[in-house]
Amino acid sequence: MTTDNRSASGEQRGALNRQQLVAWQLAEIQALGHVGTWEFHPSFEKLVWSDETCRIMGIGKSGFDGRTETYLLMVHPDDRPMVLAALRENRQQPRRIELEHRVVRPDGTARHVRVQGVPYFDESGTLMLAGTVHDITELRQSTASLQAMSRKLLGTLEAMSDAFYTLDRQWRFTYLNGAAERLLRRARQELLGKVLWEEYPDLVGTWFGAQYELVMAHRRPAAFEEYYDPLQVWKDVRIFPTEEGLAAYTTDITERKRLEEMERESTERFRMVARVTSDIIWDWDVPHDRLWWSEGVQSVFGYGAETFTDGINDWASRIAPEDRERVVGGLYAAMGGGQATWRAEYRFLRQGGTYVSVRDQGVFRRDAEGATLNVVGAMLDITAEKQAEAERRAAEARNRLLASLLDKAHDAISVSGADLRITYWNQGAERLFGWTAAEAIGKKKSELLTLDEQDLEQAFEQALRKGEWRGELTKRRKDGRAVPVESHLTLVRGDDGQPQSILAIDTDITQRKRDEQAILNLAFFDPLTRLPNRRLLLDRLRHAVAATKRDGHGGAVLFIDLDNFKTLNDTLGHDKGDQLLQQVARRLEARVSRGSDTVARHGGDEFVIVLESLSTDPEEAAAQAELVAEKLLGAFAEPFQLDGHQHHTSPSVGVALFDKNMKDIDELLKRADLAMYQAKAAGRNTIRFFDLHMQTVINARVELEADLRHSLQTHGFTLHYQRQTDSNGALVGAEALLRWQRPGSRQVSPSVFIPLAEETGLILPLGEWVLEAACRQLVCWSSRPQTAHLTMAVNVSARQFRQPGFVDQVLQVIERTGADPRRIKLELTESLLLANIENTIDTMHALKENGIGFALDDFGTGYSSLAYLKRLPLDQLKIDQSFVRDVLTDPNDAAIARTILGLGHTLGLDVIAEGVETAGQRNFLAQHGCRAFQGYLFGQPVAAEQF
Repeated sequence: MTTDNRSASGEQRGALNRQQLVAWQLAEIQALGHVGTWEFHPSFEKLVWSDETCRIMGIGKSGFDGRTETYLLMVHPDDRPMVLAALRENRQQPRRIELEHRVVRPDGTARHVRVQGVPYFDESGTLMLAGTVHDITELRQSTASLQAMSRKLLGTLEAMSDAFYTLDRQWRFTYLNGAAERLLRRARQELLGKVLWEEYPDLVGTWFGAQYELVMAHRRPAAFEEYYDPLQVWKDVRIFPTEEGLAAYTTDITERKRLEEMERESTERFRMVARVTSDIIWDWDVPHDRLWWSEGVQSVFGYGAETFTDGINDWASRIAPEDRERVVGGLYAAMGGGQATWRAEYRFLRQGGTYVSVRDQGVFRRDAEGATLNVVGAMLDITAEKQAEAERRAAEARNRLLASLLDKAHDAISVSGADLRITYWNQGAERLFGWTAAEAIGKKKSELLTLDEQDLEQAFEQALRKGEWRGELTKRRKDGRAVPVESHLTLVRGDDGQPQSILAIDTDITQRKRDEQAILNLAFFDPLTRLPNRRLLLDRLRHAVAATKRDGHGGAVLFIDLDNFKTLNDTLGHDKGDQLLQQVARRLEARVSRGSDTVARHGGDEFVIVLESLSTDPEEAAAQAELVAEKLLGAFAEPFQLDGHQHHTSPSVGVALFDKNMKDIDELLKRADLAMYQAKAAGRNTIRFFDLHMQTVINARVELEADLRHSLQTHGFTLHYQRQTDSNGALVGAEALLRWQRPGSRQVSPSVFIPLAEETGLILPLGEWVLEAACRQLVCWSSRPQTAHLTMAVNVSARQFRQPGFVDQVLQVIERTGADPRRIKLELTESLLLANIENTIDTMHALKENGIGFALDDFGTGYSSLAYLKRLPLDQLKIDQSFVRDVLTDPNDAAIARTILGLGHTLGLDVIAEGVETAGQRNFLAQHGCRAFQGYLFGQPVAAEQF
C-alpha cells in the first residue's frame, strides 16, 4: 500500500463513525485473512453473509438471497450430503459447527472452504448461529515446486530436518537426504536405483500409494496434512512432479497448527464475547489513541461510547485516584515489556459520581517489530463479587465464634456440605467418635462412621427431601467399636433457597439401648397382635410335649398361613396388612377357647396354635384337632374391615399331631409347616395333616433340587424355540422355552422345576443362562438372511427381575453375545409388574432406553390395573392360552379376547395370541384385529437345529 493510499484511507476512516469503523475494520480483516462471516436465523431460515463470504463464493453481495437451499446448490455435489447432514443435525440439537467442503463458483472454479460456527442467544433471547468461512484452497494445493531445484541445494537438503527424496519415472529412488534415510529406515546406498513398490510393497493399494501414482500420472502436485499421533506432531506432506519423475518431502507444522487454532479461537471468542457477554468490551487503537467501547459501558457506567473522545486519557481520568497510578502504570509497563496480556482490578467512576469495582484485562496485538498496534480487552463489574467476599469473611468470623460455642456442647455436632463431606466437627464429636476435627473434615461420613451405609444414605436423602430427619443409627468409632446414637439431621439452605449443608446432632444412647435390650429380652409378646411371640411359643410347646410324654395325652400343632397376604401388602399397603394381622389374631383367639391352648404369632403372616390335653387315642385326637381347624377356617368367612376396605382372605392350615418318638419341637413345627404347604398346594382355604407320605414327597423334592443344581453346574439344560407368526403365516419371531432332561430320568416339566428354582434361588443363575443362550441363538439367526429379522422372546421370573443389578446383568449379556437389543423381548407376568410398581417402571425404562422390548405375558389372568398398565413401557400384550382355548365356544373367553385386542390397539401395543391350535381360533382372532400368533397350529417348541 502506497503512502498516498494510506493517507486517503486514513481520511476515509476519519469520516466514519465508530460503528462504521468497526465494520470497516472487520471487513478489511476478513479480506486480508480470506475469512468471511455468516449468521443464521433458525426462526426465519435466514442466512446472512458478509462481503468477504460472498467474494469467497464468487458472487456479488446481491447475488445471494439468504436461503440455505441456494447455499447448498453452491456446495460441490460430492460434498453436499455431508453438509446437508450437518445442517439437519444442528437444527435438531444446536451445537458447535466445524466442517470443510468445496464450493463451485459461477465461473466453474472450485474452492475449498472451512466453515465454523457456534450457537448463541441474541439480546432478545432468540437462538442464533454465527461463524466464519475461511478460504483454505491454498492450503489444499501444493504451491511449491521443486522442479527448478538444482544440485547446489543438496547441501541444504542434507541439513534439513524434513525428509526429502526423489523418484524417476520408473519409480526408482534417485536421491534421499539424511532425514529420509531415518524416515524409511534404510541407507541411501540400499535404496538408490531400487523401485519404490518393490522395496515397500505395503504401499501398493493404499491411499498414500494412490497419491504417488496420481502425481506421477497426471503431473500435478499433491499436498496434505496429517497428525502423527505416535509423535504428537502435525506434518505437511507434499508430492510434486519433476522432469525426472517426482519429489516428496514432509514439514513439521505443529507450531503453525497451534497458532492457527489460537487465532481461530481468539477471533471467535472476541466475536462471541462482544455480542453476548455481560462484560464491557473495549479496543484501544494505540497509534491513533482511539478507544472504542461496547454497548455494555452504557448499562454499567451510564456513559455513551461517544463520551470517550480523548482516547486513553478519558479512561485513566475515571479511575479512582488511589488506584490510577498503579493501574495506568501497570498497563504501560506490560505494553512496553512485551507482555502478551494485562490484568488489573480497580474502581471506576460511574455517571453520578459513585465508583464501581471492576476486573479489567486486555490482550496486546503487536507488529513484526513488537510495537503495539492495539489492545483488546474486557471489563467486568465485580462490585457484587467484592461485596460477597466481604460478607463471606464476615460470615467466617461469625462461624468461628459459633464453632467455639458449639465445642462446649456435650453432643456430637457436625456439618456436611451438599457433597456430604464434613465441613465442621466439634469437640463433642471428637469425644464420641474418636476422630479429631483434622481427621474428619473433608471426608464423607460414610468413610468414617458408617456400619450400614444404606441407612445413613436414606437418612440424608430424607433430610434433603423433607428438611430434617430424626432417628437412631449405629455408627462406628475410630477404634472400630459400634456406638448407637440418636441422630437429628437438619437441612440448611443458602440465601438462594438451595440446599447448602446438613447439620447433624448425635446423642450417645448406648446406656439407653442397653436398658431397652434388657426389656426386649423379657418380652414374650408380639407388639402388633399382642399374641405370644415365637419365643414364648417355643417355651409353651416344649412344656406341652413334655407333659404329653408324662401323662400320655395327645396334642397337636396347627400352622396357619394367610393366603395372598403379600398381594394385600403390595396393593393396599403395609398398614392395611398390619390391621389384617391384628383382626386375624382376635378371631383366632375367639375360636380357641380353652385356657390350656396357645395362639401365637410365629412371624409375618404365620400363626401357630398349640392344642394340649387331647385324647390319648390318636384318631380321636386327630378328630379333635380337625374340629378346631374347621372352626379356624370359619373365622375367615366374614370379610375384614380395613379402614373402609372390605378384604376377604383365607388360611391354609397344616396339622401335626404330637409324636412320642419325635426328637424335638423343631421337628414338630417343621411337620406342621410342611402340612400347611400341602394345604396351599391343594387349593388353599383348606386343612392338611402331616403324614409319612408327605415326608417322602419332601425327600423327593430335596433330590430334585440336588439334580437341579447339578444340571446347572454341568450345563444340563437346553432351549427349545416356538414359532411366532404374523397374520399371513410368515415367521416373525420365536419364544425361548427352557427344557430339562433330568440325569438318568425323563424330561421334567417346567411347571415342576421352575417353581423349585424360584424358591431355592437357582432361578437367578438359570435365568441368566437362558438369556445368554437365547441371545447367542439370536446372533446365529441374524447371520442368515431368512432369519435375520426374527425377534426373541425370553421369559423373566419375578425373582430374577427384582434382583439387584438386573439391568447391568442384561446389558452385559447383550455385550458379551453381540445380540441386537432391539430384537430382544422380555416377557413379564402381571404379578411381577404389580409388586413394587415404581421400581418395576424404573427397571423397565432403564432397559427400554437400551432398545430392549417388553411383553406382558398371560395378560388377563391376574389382577391388572389399567392405571399401572398405561405407565409401563410395554410393546406387546399376550393373550393367555386359557382364553384362546375356548374362544369359539365360550362367549366369556371370546369377549375377553376381543377386549384385550381393543385395549392393545388403544394403547398402541402389539397383541399376540398364544396357544392357537386350530385354524378356527386363528381366524376368529385375526377377524378381531390380532396380527401375531403362537401355538401348535404353527409349530411345537423344537430345538434350534429343527427350528
